[in-house]
Amino acid sequence: DDHFALVTVDESGTFHPDGQVHDEDYELSAFLGSRMHAAGVRCGDCHDPHAARPRLAGDALCMRCHSGGFPKAPVIVPAAHTFHRPEGPGARCTACHMPQTTFMQRHPRHDHGFTVPDPVLTQELGIPNACNRCHVEQDAAWAADHVARWYGERRQRPARERTRAVAAARRGDPSGRDALLGRLGTGDPPYWDAVAVRLLARWAPEPDVRRALLGLLDHTNALVRATAVTSLGGGAEGDPSLATALRPRLGDPSRNVRVAAAWALRREVDPGSRAGRELAWMLAHAAYQPLGQVQLGVYHLDRGDIASALPHFARAVAWDPGSAAVRHEHAVALSLAGRSAEAVRELREAVRLEPAEAEYHFKLGLALNEVGDLPGVRTALEAAVSRDPAHGRAWYNLGLVRDALGDPAGAVEALYRAESVAPGDPAIPYARATVQARQGDLPAARTAARRALELNPGFTAAADLLRQLPP
Repeated sequence: DDHFALVTVDESGTFHPDGQVHDEDYELSAFLGSRMHAAGVRCGDCHDPHAARPRLAGDALCMRCHSGGFPKAPVIVPAAHTFHRPEGPGARCTACHMPQTTFMQRHPRHDHGFTVPDPVLTQELGIPNACNRCHVEQDAAWAADHVARWYGERRQRPARERTRAVAAARRGDPSGRDALLGRLGTGDPPYWDAVAVRLLARWAPEPDVRRALLGLLDHTNALVRATAVTSLGGGAEGDPSLATALRPRLGDPSRNVRVAAAWALRREVDPGSRAGRELAWMLAHAAYQPLGQVQLGVYHLDRGDIASALPHFARAVAWDPGSAAVRHEHAVALSLAGRSAEAVRELREAVRLEPAEAEYHFKLGLALNEVGDLPGVRTALEAAVSRDPAHGRAWYNLGLVRDALGDPAGAVEALYRAESVAPGDPAIPYARATVQARQGDLPAARTAARRALELNPGFTAAADLLRQLPP
């Protein structure tokens, strides 16, 4: 995955690659409590950075703004708001809106999302709520009933629909795509636009999503621009028009956007340019960890320097041998280097580490094909589609290998499944046409060849096959 860390710097500018301090270096790369941030609240409003403690104790800190002291903050009357005994822990602001979670088994931290507990979303999506963190003997339905009686229609907040859209998009449900597209630019804080843009990345090749993301490359908020670049960047290779749209962002006023663009255009970016130097600095700064080594490997690999890439992937595996994802990336590089047997070994280990991940089985099948183990290819691809029935490429390749192993009926079945999940790929109906032609099912073969030509009128192999088939 083309993820990379956006590194911030302190006010000294010590780590800036060109040795200069720029205003955009202080731009936040993530917003906690997006509505509060959009209203102008910053960390220093609540925390004294020199004393390393809150500026006021208890609810007094929250009420400094929510008693009318901050014009954009809603006024809260605690006795009417909490429905808990004033002296009890349930009446504390932080109990409901900043519940604690212990991180790394040792560090209890307050949630700085400043969320509103919603037991309805616990029932629907399994999202924890603060009510049941205290009332552990009760269930979410009990909590939802109390919240509905206390707050009534106020619970029907826009955030609830946004949450449902985000959850659907994370599942890959097209309804989430449509909902997030509809929310863009409708008044949510820019942070939520950026969340939507990142989740829309999986649908970036679709024309309506692509148009929306391209339109956000000039958004006034740098986080949204950077996320739009990242979500579009995976398609920049081999798409000159997309690369052309991304290039202006190499000179963006925000360094985060420049680095995102340099990564998206890493195959062509000038290492001596400002954005190229900033990307190189970011990669070097992250190289102390396995993911940083993977990023360096990907950078060199995508620039055609396999010899420089392989040591970075090998180092990442040595540092984190239990990571299936790291072994997968190493295997891809080994395969490109012609070291197919080693790639098979890495992918077998990835499958052992994460047997439920369909992509690792799929890539293992491709690697086994490189070493000529066709029965192994079939087994690996069947494992891939059993774990992800929507993996179109796995179904397509399974159709090819079944045909090669003398199972044309199984091949046609797999290719039909591939078409059902990837209906826009002309290679799939063409492959089915060739199998059905050899089986003597000429009407089906002609239909499949015509379908391939509908999807790609310039598909000469499909046109040649159609001409060769008897009428």
